[in-house]
Amino acid sequence: MNEMVATLRRDIETGIYAPGSFLPSEERLAEQFDVSYKSVAKGLDQLAAEGLLIKIRRVGSKVVKKETVHFGFHDTMYRDVDLAALLALFHKEHPHIEIRPISISNNYSFDTIDDLMISGRFDVMMINQIYYQHAREHNRLNVLEPMRLSDDTYPFLREELLVDGIGYAQPLVFSPIILAYNPEHFREAGLPEPDSGWTWERLLEAAAELSNPNGRYGFAASFLAGNNRWPTIWMQCSSDPVHSPGWHPEAEELTAALTYCCHLMKADGVVPSFLDVSAMQTLFAEGKLSMLMTTYFLLNGLGDKVSYDIAPLPHISKPRTMLLWIGLSIHRKTAVPEAARTFVEFMTSREAQAIVRRNTLSIPGSAVADGASEPKVHKPARYNLYREIIPSYRSQRQYGLRYETIEAMRELLQLLYSGLIGEEELRVRVAELLDKQDAVRAAYGN
Repeated sequence: MNEMVATLRRDIETGIYAPGSFLPSEERLAEQFDVSYKSVAKGLDQLAAEGLLIKIRRVGSKVVKKETVHFGFHDTMYRDVDLAALLALFHKEHPHIEIRPISISNNYSFDTIDDLMISGRFDVMMINQIYYQHAREHNRLNVLEPMRLSDDTYPFLREELLVDGIGYAQPLVFSPIILAYNPEHFREAGLPEPDSGWTWERLLEAAAELSNPNGRYGFAASFLAGNNRWPTIWMQCSSDPVHSPGWHPEAEELTAALTYCCHLMKADGVVPSFLDVSAMQTLFAEGKLSMLMTTYFLLNGLGDKVSYDIAPLPHISKPRTMLLWIGLSIHRKTAVPEAARTFVEFMTSREAQAIVRRNTLSIPGSAVADGASEPKVHKPARYNLYREIIPSYRSQRQYGLRYETIEAMRELLQLLYSGLIGEEELRVRVAELLDKQDAVRAAYGN
């Protein structure tokens, strides 16, 4: 029987038996492989369970077309959503669909994002707030399949995903920017632990006291490494967004934000900013860092290596933090639309979101997982902090800067930090970037 199953499986997968065709009758298979009718039936049941065929009563065994969904993702998803467990369950429940993961490099550029969006290399693609904002600004969302957002989608994610009432991605997980800290370091120094009343100046005072010459720093934030940290300071410096066409922050507010980032990076007890996110994470996990500006996603890399808890970010005038999210989009011209939709629906289902909730520290993108058990992995005592600080969530989109402008602002921050430009030149360059953005926005009509 095993020989029969292996032979038929190979013949189906190599196309000898094409999709839609029928296998020989059970009588012929019994004679060909010298097995009993009962063994033939059992073997065909096994192939049916694998999704390779369906048994039609009084007709025969029909070969099923096994569809392949090419899934573009970042490698960190194996850690951040337990992708291996999700794929295993999906393949078990949908054996006729193969999900083929293809890694997307984290070293993307504007051209790379455009290529990913329009090339059609992926049937389903992981998308985050960066990809989505870029596609929205460059009128690329039309290459994605419109989706109806679940009623359980958090309102703040719904606002990010809907464009003229239409969504082009389903949210998978999200995270605010938060502060992780080592309680033992605070106890040793006789300092109170961070709370929602902390300002950045209070954090810097604590950082100076917590650092020591034996190789421990007080605080780290990767302001120069990407655009998922420094904009939080800008949001805290800025006035509330005005939701009208062409609105953007004042040049003075952006100049103040970039200047304040430099102030934070150059303070006593702060990790040198040439270190990347991974190095800062390692320092924290090794107990060589007391406080880290981070996300729930990155908490998945800590495990039980270090004793830690989390707190809201310190504030300047008002408590604000940046919202990050990861979702799934379907390419409009996919050759396997039904299979792609089945996969996305599964990943955002109650069952899959509950796995994310139990097996990781990432926050499921849908409230359907609210009733699931708490994470089984090592978690901080204040894991549910994200609920308390929802009113402080802000997104880059709300503040009126195009993604190219945000990237250019970070380059100015690098120049300012290195001393290659001063505050006055910074102010002039910021104003020039805002003028350039207005011209680009007019060209793209958004």
